[in-house]
Amino acid sequence: MKKQKYGKLERKYYPLYFAVPGIVIFTVFYIFSIVGGFIFSFTDWSIYNFETPGFIGIENFKDLFASISFLPALGNTFLFAVVTTILKVGIAVVFALLLNRAFKGRNFFRAVIFLPCTIGALVIGYVFTFILQPDTGILNAALRAIGLDGLALNWLGDPNIAIYTVCAVESWMWIGFNTAIILAGLQSISSDVYEAARIDGASAWQTTRFITLPLVVPSINTTITLCVIGGFNIFDIVMSMTNGGPNGATQVISKLSYDAMRVGTLGYASAINLIQFLLIVIVISPLLSFLRRKEPDI
Repeated sequence: MKKQKYGKLERKYYPLYFAVPGIVIFTVFYIFSIVGGFIFSFTDWSIYNFETPGFIGIENFKDLFASISFLPALGNTFLFAVVTTILKVGIAVVFALLLNRAFKGRNFFRAVIFLPCTIGALVIGYVFTFILQPDTGILNAALRAIGLDGLALNWLGDPNIAIYTVCAVESWMWIGFNTAIILAGLQSISSDVYEAARIDGASAWQTTRFITLPLVVPSINTTITLCVIGGFNIFDIVMSMTNGGPNGATQVISKLSYDAMRVGTLGYASAINLIQFLLIVIVISPLLSFLRRKEPDI
């Protein structure tokens, strides 16, 4: 009897054995890092007193908000998150709708669109830096060759357009990833729904407008959430393309944290990371609530 009872308990908790490694990794590399960053943000921890940091209260936060680079970096981060989310999600929806149709070479185009997100962001950043050079870049050379000299701009050197250039490159990189998520949502829609619509005489536009798009909203919401979080955490593509320039035009919060760590002010960098984390929570929480209300009841 005891052996039978033990066997039932073992079967009940057996799945938890597989979850333990993931829980441990999550706790060590995520929970502990957040708690540690929170604690160190109130200290003068640096490479000069690495083993004996002292508590200084909110001095790091006061210095951060008093910094002339914080508000511009904050504005650039918000702008980057908004612009890239609109581009990545909007274009991904169009591509997913097109690639969901049956046509010759569909799988080839799916692979081509997805390919950029398999390449490292630093590699893409350096390649596009070469392509976008004002005098020797391939893009401006092509524009001049077809007589569009007026469109041959200093894409990364002009403070007015540099942030949008980086947004465009970041969006190009991740559109394929978002397309794959939305395409998966499209393919999960039962064919019976479309068959019923055709029997009722619905046109192609009516089917897309009243059936396809509402049913794929959960997938779209997932991509929006991922894009917003990714936009607030942007670092690598900015670092590789502009290093925050020109004149701070592409400076973002993650780059401020990197600069602080590079000079050894680890407590100050932790304060920046904490502010970044809180901003993401403040933005994402109401956004998720809003997006969930837009999802259809199925």
